[in-house]
Amino acid sequence: MFAWLVGSVCSMWKGFSPPPPLPPPPPPLIMALQVRFVEGSQVEVPFQSNDSGTIDHGDDVDDDYDHEYNNHRESFSLYEEDGSTSAMKMSHFIRRISLYNPIVSGGDDVDPNKQPIKMGTFVGVFMPCIQNIFGVLFFIRLAWIVGTAGVLQGFLITFICCLVTFTTCISLSAIATNGMVPAGGPYYMISRNLGPELGGAVGILFYFASTIAASMYLLGSAEIFLLYTVPQAKIFDDIYNCYRLIGTLLLAIVSCIVLAGVGVVNRFALPTIALVNGCILLTFIGFFININGSDSLKFCMVGDRIPNLQHWIDNNPGHYLSCNETDLRHLFCANVTETGSCDPYFLKSANEGTIKEMNAITGATSGIILDNLFSKYLDTNDFIQSNDSKMTNNEYEETSDTYVVADMASSFTILIGVFFPSVTGIMQGSNRSGNLRDASRSIPVGTLAAQIITSIAYLLGVLCFGASMNGMFLRDKFGAGAYGRLAAAELAVPHPMVIVIGSFIASAGAGMQCLTGAPRLLQAIALDGVIPMLHYFQKSTKRGEPLRAIFVSIAICELFILIAFLESITALISQFFLMCYLSVNAACVLQSVLKAPSWRPRFRFYHWSLSMFGAGLCVAVMFMSHWIFACVAIIIGMIAYKYIEYRGAEKEWGDGIRGLRLAAASYALTNLEEGPVHTKNWRPQLLVLCTVSSDRTSIENEQIVAFASQLKAGKGLTVLASVLNGKFLNMLAEVAATKMIMKEVCRRMKIRGFCEVLVAGDITEGMSALVQTSGLGGLKHNTVIMSWPQKWRNGNFEAVKFVETIRLTTAAKSALVVIKDVQQFPSNKEKIVGCMDVWWILHDGGIMILLAFLLRQNRVWRNTKLRIFTVCQSEEDLDKVRESMKTFIYHLRMDATVDVVCLTKYDISEYAHELTLKREQRQKMLDQLGLSDRQKDIDVDNAISNSTSGVQSGAELPVQNRTNLLTLDNLFKKDKTNEGNEATSNTAAEQCEEEKLPIISSQTYNIRCLQRAKKLNEAIQSRSRESDLIFLNLPDPGKNGYEKFYMEYIEVMTTGLNRVVLIKGTGSEVVTIFS
Repeated sequence: MFAWLVGSVCSMWKGFSPPPPLPPPPPPLIMALQVRFVEGSQVEVPFQSNDSGTIDHGDDVDDDYDHEYNNHRESFSLYEEDGSTSAMKMSHFIRRISLYNPIVSGGDDVDPNKQPIKMGTFVGVFMPCIQNIFGVLFFIRLAWIVGTAGVLQGFLITFICCLVTFTTCISLSAIATNGMVPAGGPYYMISRNLGPELGGAVGILFYFASTIAASMYLLGSAEIFLLYTVPQAKIFDDIYNCYRLIGTLLLAIVSCIVLAGVGVVNRFALPTIALVNGCILLTFIGFFININGSDSLKFCMVGDRIPNLQHWIDNNPGHYLSCNETDLRHLFCANVTETGSCDPYFLKSANEGTIKEMNAITGATSGIILDNLFSKYLDTNDFIQSNDSKMTNNEYEETSDTYVVADMASSFTILIGVFFPSVTGIMQGSNRSGNLRDASRSIPVGTLAAQIITSIAYLLGVLCFGASMNGMFLRDKFGAGAYGRLAAAELAVPHPMVIVIGSFIASAGAGMQCLTGAPRLLQAIALDGVIPMLHYFQKSTKRGEPLRAIFVSIAICELFILIAFLESITALISQFFLMCYLSVNAACVLQSVLKAPSWRPRFRFYHWSLSMFGAGLCVAVMFMSHWIFACVAIIIGMIAYKYIEYRGAEKEWGDGIRGLRLAAASYALTNLEEGPVHTKNWRPQLLVLCTVSSDRTSIENEQIVAFASQLKAGKGLTVLASVLNGKFLNMLAEVAATKMIMKEVCRRMKIRGFCEVLVAGDITEGMSALVQTSGLGGLKHNTVIMSWPQKWRNGNFEAVKFVETIRLTTAAKSALVVIKDVQQFPSNKEKIVGCMDVWWILHDGGIMILLAFLLRQNRVWRNTKLRIFTVCQSEEDLDKVRESMKTFIYHLRMDATVDVVCLTKYDISEYAHELTLKREQRQKMLDQLGLSDRQKDIDVDNAISNSTSGVQSGAELPVQNRTNLLTLDNLFKKDKTNEGNEATSNTAAEQCEEEKLPIISSQTYNIRCLQRAKKLNEAIQSRSRESDLIFLNLPDPGKNGYEKFYMEYIEVMTTGLNRVVLIKGTGSEVVTIFS
């Protein structure tokens, strides 16, 4: 890898020369084998990034080329028919790829004739990265970190931070070589691999990190200017107010350069990068020149403490004190002639003779590195001293202006947060991906070269500072004991001011680079449209500058300059950058683990384990450095994620998150066993059969979709399906339009489900196909929802189609929900206050009660009162049945009132009331057996399940079992001359004989059945006339040929009832009394 990197770095110098012109086009030959390039590659095709992430050049491809292409189409005689379709010949496709322009359009103001600036690896990637990484902290904080943490822990801090960026560079290189990289840089790469939600959230965090980093660099420049360059410029007593003023002035100057354009920024970049590299090189040269130490810099010691001579010179300009007892009395004594007014520790040190000057630069040969090996962490307001004694608050009040004290607490983890921004900046090159000639090559080479070089420099800097300078002076952050001298500058050659001025300019240059890249990142996010509120920042000037984004970035930068405390800003920036680096590593791990076919990075040194290690390291460093700021960064990212998910994440980029969902769904489905579902796990999986209007603009009776959405408390599958009559090949446009309408309705109804459109030559056959094949594996529908056909009397077709659908769902062992008068059902915006009645005449496994319960979880029905009505044949059993039902409903944990209706005179067959009495009869039997209460409950529940599972028609059972099947399902199949209690007193033999009686006329037969339906309707109306929703059992349609009579029977049974839902269950238990 090192040899490859050296060779690549050597080749980066090609970036200074313009790209050579392409050779003239060859003569037109067979178009399948020749690709003609436009001379000089001057043809620019507008690039449009579509939702799929593919390349879309628009319609402005070279006209001459298209003419030539059309003239030679006859040479493709083998594929002549394919040419008439939307398929593109390979020569034409390769032609479009060769014209690919990575610049994302910034709006209508961009001059189409203006050629973008194209940069190579050195200018476009390496220089911005070096300038951003070698920022202000190398000069003003690295020496202090070494003195505080010690050489060992300081080296470890630096190594950990560099390791984070190294692993991230490996991952970044893998992503950059996995296809073309357009404008947007790291945001584009993260969003296309992690999806619009995570990509947009991390993009926002990275934008804030880059913008706030600019304020950090400018504050660092202000600190260098005020403390080490022109101390006389302190016009305020509070030094932080001075930082705010100078930082704001520097921001104004840098902003003018940034507004001038990226070309002007690059002109400033070259001298500043040369300056920063020269300053660092001079620092290392100074280490070797001063290897035996130097007397050029001394600092004063009073005992074990450092006197604050900088405070004295600020208040007494030009009056320097010598490091002796006589001069220092001016600092430590209120009256130089009165010993009693002096600081006690100063007097003690003067008496002991421990007031002395010490060399700050002792040289590597002095062995000072042994004294600096270990850490000396301090709390806020601790003395900078050689021993570990602490000072009290009272001492601080008296000595804060006379001795140097720690201005902040320090520890290993805190120093990681302070130092980490020093190694950031590895993505500054990728921010300019739209201005690179070959981003897939330049980003890996330039970024890795910059990261490795800067890491080596930082690690060597730790050793140089620790091996050549006194630890006491290193811990004096601002050099107050030596009248404000900068440690890194004093070590360098030829003169400290060279380093001071160089670091000042380099730091300002790094801030300029941040303000150049951050607005373009914001514009890329805005152009993607994932955050609608950012659409204002899509526009660019005619020179391609994102002017609006630049101004908002300047404003954010100014806000953080006003904070003025550098360490707080660095800790916050660290979290934002770490979140971004975590996402880059996670994207690579995700793509590698999923083994996505499109994941084919050309970078040879990538391995997914490095990315996983880098991701874990990012998380560890985040919480090690500052866990509060880490939580703040995560919260900001979560807010951005949810906002994008809610408002703007309608993109499909083939990202890894969707691949992960696909893999998880595939795994779950293959492990979801087909077969009966346990009662506890049963939930309605809905297949909603709907009809789209003839003009394909809306769904007829959208209330049926609203009803399905109101059942979403069941957390089950929802499939919205429709059948079109015709041939599929002739109706592709109609299918697409229908599916779009259905998806729009689902979006408005807030249904998270699927839409299916089936084309069939026969509507009934299409319904049959949907009922049979919808779903996948163990995830299939178990409940079909459809509306009652309103126009069934206009012809026989509607009745036959409806009844046939009932038979299909029964055969498919699915429950059926029929919504009658669907136009009367409420939308999702309404709220119903009233009663919801369940007429539980036939035991259907409890699906009616379950659906009623789920509906009441929705805001539309939440304020309704649930009432359950069941039937009893004898008035003597009313109380017993009522108590049994109340107990059953109580164990079902449902809030409902129970009422029992005696329907003996209406002859509602034995099966209708047998199951409602079953619990009481079973209870008597269990009491006789002497079973325990727990055993009784278990046996009762099993008895109901066993006795009702799989309701069958009378024709499917032995004759001796048909006595209990005189249900509503066969009221119109059999004629009973006796009404009232006599029907229930017949024996099985008598009923079998009754089946052999002569068949009466069809007219009399129909009249009697409709009379029974009318009597049942009267019983229901007497209690539920004013109810807002009524659940009823749907009878079985019976044999063919009775379709219209069946429809009439249902109409009579439901006449005068408001909002009726007819339910036909499968007989399998869907509710249980057990936990």
